[in-house]
Amino acid sequence: MTTSKATPRTFPLSGPINLHARLGHGVLVVTASDSLSEAAVTISARDGAREAAERITVEMNGSTLSVLAPRQGGLPDILAGRRRDRDSVDVQISVPSGTALKISTFTADVIVRGHCGGADVATATGTVDMDEVDGNVRLRYGTATSHVRRVNGSVVVRSGSGDAFFGEITGNLESGTGSGDLDVEVVHGSVRARSGSGLARIGSAHGDVDLVAGSGDLSVGLPEGVSARLDFKTGSGRFSSEMPVEDNRREGGRTIVVRARTGSGDVRLVHAA
Repeated sequence: MTTSKATPRTFPLSGPINLHARLGHGVLVVTASDSLSEAAVTISARDGAREAAERITVEMNGSTLSVLAPRQGGLPDILAGRRRDRDSVDVQISVPSGTALKISTFTADVIVRGHCGGADVATATGTVDMDEVDGNVRLRYGTATSHVRRVNGSVVVRSGSGDAFFGEITGNLESGTGSGDLDVEVVHGSVRARSGSGLARIGSAHGDVDLVAGSGDLSVGLPEGVSARLDFKTGSGRFSSEMPVEDNRREGGRTIVVRARTGSGDVRLVHAA
C-alpha cells in the first residue's frame, strides 16, 4: 500500500477551538498539543483513494474547524461493501490542547493523542484510542473496541458489540452494550452498566456500583477504607469476596452500595490494586 500525502492546510489560532470531523474509511489521527500557533490538517490518499480524499472539505468557521467527508452508511454502502480499500484515507489533524471533539467514522479508526477537551465519538466498526480527555466523553459504536486512558469528567458508552477499556474516570460511568467486556481501572463517581453478555470489571470503585448482565462475570474492587452494602444475585454462578462479609454495618468510614446481577457468571468482590 502506498499513500499520496498532500500539503498540510493550516489555520492561525487566536484562542480555543472545536473540532468537527467525519471520515468513512482509513485512519483519523488527532494530536492535541500545547502552545500551537496554528491548527493543521493533512489528508493522505491511499492507493486508488484520490477521489475520496478530494471529496473531504476542510474549513474553519469561527472557532470550529471542520474536516468532513461525505456521509456514509446505510443499506447502499453495506451492499456495495463501500469500496473500503479504494476509499481509505489517512487524516492527521493538529489542534491545541483542550480542543473539544465531535468525531464520526464508518470503519476508520480514531486515534487521539495528548489532552483534548470533551469528546463525542461515534463509529460503526473503527477502533477508538484516546490519551486524556479534559471533559465528558460520549462513545457510540457498533462492533469496535475503545481504549481511553484518563477522563477528567463522566463517561457514557453505548455499543452493539465490542470491548471498552478505561484507565481512570474522575466522574460517573454509564455503559450499555449488547455484548463485549467493560474493564475500568478506577472510577471515582457512580457506575451503572448493562450488558447482554460479557464481563464487567471495576478495578477500584469509589462510588455506588450497579452492574447487570445476562451472562458474564462481574468483579468490583474496593479501595482501602471503603466498605460496601452488598446486593448480589447470580443465576448459575458463585459469589466470592476477598473481604469479610458481615450482617451488621460497620460504624465510621465510607460506605458505598454495590449491586450486581448476572444470569450466568460469577460475582466477585476484591481488594482494589
